[in-house]
Amino acid sequence: MKKIYCNFAIVVLVLALIFSFSSIHHTSAQPVREKATEKISKADTYDDKIDNLLTKNNFCGTVYVVKNNHVLYQKSVGYANYGQKIKNSATSSYEIDSIQKNLTAGILMTLVQQGKVSLDDHLSKYFPDVKGSNLITLRQMLDMESGLVLKGNGPNKVLSDPDLIQADIPNITFSRIMLNKWQYSPINFVLLARIIEKVTGQTYKQAFTQTYIDKLDLKHTTFAYGSDNGVNKAQGYTNKIPLSGSLNYHNPYITTPAQTHNELGTGQVFMSPSDLFKVENYIVSGDLLTKESRDTLFIPASVSTYGGGFYNNHNSHSANGWGYGFQSVVHISDDGQTAVIVMSNYQRLANDIKPMAGQIYTITQQQ
Repeated sequence: MKKIYCNFAIVVLVLALIFSFSSIHHTSAQPVREKATEKISKADTYDDKIDNLLTKNNFCGTVYVVKNNHVLYQKSVGYANYGQKIKNSATSSYEIDSIQKNLTAGILMTLVQQGKVSLDDHLSKYFPDVKGSNLITLRQMLDMESGLVLKGNGPNKVLSDPDLIQADIPNITFSRIMLNKWQYSPINFVLLARIIEKVTGQTYKQAFTQTYIDKLDLKHTTFAYGSDNGVNKAQGYTNKIPLSGSLNYHNPYITTPAQTHNELGTGQVFMSPSDLFKVENYIVSGDLLTKESRDTLFIPASVSTYGGGFYNNHNSHSANGWGYGFQSVVHISDDGQTAVIVMSNYQRLANDIKPMAGQIYTITQQQ
């Protein structure tokens, strides 16, 4: 009996650790490398294939697919807000979490094009108090090769962006051993967002709004804090048992104002799938950046293929975000003509949407 109890206790402990890991400060994202392995009948139509995947994965959210710059497929399922009985729709906006990093990189690269910033600048030029800053370049930060890690969950109260960085600096550690080695660490982009503020004289929110929202006339994009600006923000959900794949909406994710501010430049924006496509297309193939800038920024800088906020694959780029009850995945071709955007407001380890998004992108390429 003791043995049975011990085994049960171990299982509970493992689940608790998994749940704790999934809720750490600063949204995390990992490489999108999954291959399509599920057998799907060739007799099915394209829509049937995608519909079947959504059903099998107990999906909640929106899938948006573009092929040759035309919408090939769009479908929303589940509830944006179960308590108010509001269903997800094409205009629902989801928190993009770590996908925001490549948008931050895009803004920084415009400053490089203007000669206001150099990727060879050392972090010490902007934040000399950060440990190891005299050894770290902005290029290394963009590629997650700085050796910097933030300890803890950040401030537990809302701070201005400058005060947030000052509160974070004493908790930033530097490992010289990890310099030039890939290590996913969101603090890199928190610091880069603040550098954008220092150079432009604007807040990050103002720079983001000017670069993307105003320029592209985005109607379904807003920040997690401040006015919603009429945007239909979905509520994030998760399950109390992290390995449960159920879709019961019993556990809405409650995000504190401090958490949203702490995610400076790394995970504090809500977007609809169509808005997100407009921005990603603008970054990878539009006139935001020159071809030279894109070739410089979006390279597989390490074994992870991560560079400039994207995982840079052969002829395509991918990004994913996870946190606060949301998960989103983007796959987009180099020319921006083909894209799969999958956005969910029901975050579950048991229903990770990365494999499904990869399958949809593969099917779309074959279509």
